[in-house]
Amino acid sequence: MFKPLEHYKPNVNQTVDEMQRTYDDALMGKGGNVTFRALPPEDTTVFERFDLTKYNFVDDIEAYADDLCQMFAESFEARKDVDDNMIPAVTPVLGIGDFSAFVAGDIQFKKDTSWSTPVLKSVDGWATLPPFGESVWYNRLMAITEALLKRAKTGGIPFTRGYFSPLDLAAALRGDAIYTDFFDNPEGLKGLLEYCMKATIHYAEDVNALARKYLGDTRHGMWFLEGNINMGEDIACNISKDMYRTFCRPYTQTIINHFGRGHMHTHSSGMQLLDPICSMNGVVSLWLPTDPNTVRPIDDVEALLDDVRTVNQAIDCDSFDDIERNANMLKKGNFSITLPVGSVTEAKRHVERFKRVFR
Repeated sequence: MFKPLEHYKPNVNQTVDEMQRTYDDALMGKGGNVTFRALPPEDTTVFERFDLTKYNFVDDIEAYADDLCQMFAESFEARKDVDDNMIPAVTPVLGIGDFSAFVAGDIQFKKDTSWSTPVLKSVDGWATLPPFGESVWYNRLMAITEALLKRAKTGGIPFTRGYFSPLDLAAALRGDAIYTDFFDNPEGLKGLLEYCMKATIHYAEDVNALARKYLGDTRHGMWFLEGNINMGEDIACNISKDMYRTFCRPYTQTIINHFGRGHMHTHSSGMQLLDPICSMNGVVSLWLPTDPNTVRPIDDVEALLDDVRTVNQAIDCDSFDDIERNANMLKKGNFSITLPVGSVTEAKRHVERFKRVFR
C-alpha cells in the first residue's frame, strides 16, 4: 500500500529532530525555532474529494481504508520533494461526528463531513450512557483505526488523530444547552466534564495500544502518539477565559498530565484562551488558524508572544511577505508558519526562500 516513509520524506529524520527540538525548547522556555509548512492543493485534495457517503462502515471498512490510504499515498507522492516541516501521516477521515460517537449516539454523514446528534437530555444524563468501550460506534471506530494501521505499517507511516477537549465532547453530547448549564447547574456540568475527561483518556489509550501493535517497531510510526495528546478547544471560544479556567482547564490539564505533552488547537475567535491554554503544564504547541473577520495572529506577533510565550504556534499567513515582515519577532518564540500555495513548484520555491531568511 505505502512505500517507505523515507520515500515520501527523504529527510524525515532531520524534520522529526527539528520538530522535537521545537517542542523540547517550548517546555524549557526557550524560543528560536521557526519552521515552514507549504500547503499546495495536493495536501488538501484527500479531504475535499473523499466521499464519506460511499461507505456504511460495517462491512466495507477495508474498502474505506484502501481508498483513503491510496489518496494519502498519492498526496505524499506528489509533494515528496517539498522540504518543509510536513511529516506524512495517516489519520481517520470521518468528519467531526466520530469525535463524540465513540461515547454514544450516531453519526450523520455527508460527502465531505459528518456530525453527531446530542444524546443528553440533562447535564447528568451521562450516568445512563453505555460503559466506556461499549457504544455501537466504539467498536466500529476501533476497526477503522486497525484497518488504517495495517496499511500504515507497510511503509512505517506515522499515525495520528485528534480528540475533543472535555468541553467540546460535553457540548457534542449535550448540545447548545451546555451554555446554560454553566449557570443553571455548574456542579452538574463539572460532573459531565469529568466524565468526558475519563472517556477521552480511555479511548486514546485504546487507540495508542492498537497503534503500538502495528507501529511500535517502526522508527517514526508512533511519533505523533507516544507521550502526546492532541485536543481541540473550539467550544471554549464562546466563553470567557475566567470560565475556561474554572470549568474547563482542570479537566484538559488532567488529560495532558496523563499522556505527557499537549498539542492543542483553538481559533483566532478565541484569543482570550491563549494564556489559559498555553500556560498549562506540558502544552508544547497550539494550532491557531485564522477565522473570518478576526485579527490574523501573524499581524500581531509581539502581542501573541505575551500570551503564549514559547509554546509553538502553528499559524497561517496569506503571503511570504507576512513571514519576512515578522521574521525578527518570530525568532523570539517558536512558530510553524503555514502558507497556502498554488502548486508544488511554488511550494518548493517558498521553502528555499524561507531557508534564506531563517537559516
